Amino acid sequence: MKTVFTDEKDERFLKLVEELDYGYYKRIGDELKKYEQYNEFNDPHFVILLLESEQAIACASYRACGKDSVEFKRVYVKKEYRKRGIAFCIIRKLEENAIENGFRDSYIVTGKNNYAAIGLYEKLDYEKIAKFGQFKDDETVICMKKCFR
Repeated sequence: MKTVFTDEKDERFLKLVEELDYGYYKRIGDELKKYEQYNEFNDPHFVILLLESEQAIACASYRACGKDSVEFKRVYVKKEYRKRGIAFCIIRKLEENAIENGFRDSYIVTGKNNYAAIGLYEKLDYEKIAKFGQFKDDETVICMKKCFR
């Protein structure tokens, strides 16, 4: 397996995002529509892909959300590759990239019932924080933050 850094236009990334969104749709239905505007790729994203035999099996991305901060987005591992520590590893590599690019902290927003994701982010030293921005009054999500330094 190898990791590749790319951007939000990479077709392999977009295909994984489609799978991710389909999984969310199966779990929460039309409620997913209220998040579409926050998941658009208008801002440049730094993307990491994990490839096995040149096939993308996992991804994660971040976008700048201020001078010193990034927001991690679109973390996904294909179902047959889960429970192997892959998401942990690609997020760590993406964090290293963010640090190298001068960012000091990272934010993550996830569903309050997405226990697997919350557990992963806690293992990565993210802490729950007050909801912010467009999520301030959203009872279905939690916000988390990690300071790199």
